[in-house]
Amino acid sequence: QELLRRFIDAHERADPVAAAALAREDIRITMPPHPLCYDGLEAIRPLLEQGLTEPGEWRLVPAWANRMPASVSYLREHGETEFRAFKLDVLRIEGGTIAEITTFDAHLFAEFGLPATL
Repeated sequence: QELLRRFIDAHERADPVAAAALAREDIRITMPPHPLCYDGLEAIRPLLEQGLTEPGEWRLVPAWANRMPASVSYLREHGETEFRAFKLDVLRIEGGTIAEITTFDAHLFAEFGLPATL
């Protein structure tokens, strides 16, 4: 729970350095059903730097999926007034760091009983 709290905090503060510090060197990020796969911390650094700062402001809510810690992400794009459902990140933790993140888009929010906006 502490690692999930720090993950959420780093994202909401748009701090890619803090987010990267939570990950294993060999972290893997996938985004099914999209054929995207990022292997290794160096591969995800640009993703963190752009994704946390460029699209707008993030609000994350802690969750659980398949008995694993997860975060539900809402994005308020620049010039918008509402935080809208964006993605669900399921974290696999090993040795106190994030070994893998599986990211699903907002279509699953309804399945989890989550609102479309905050």
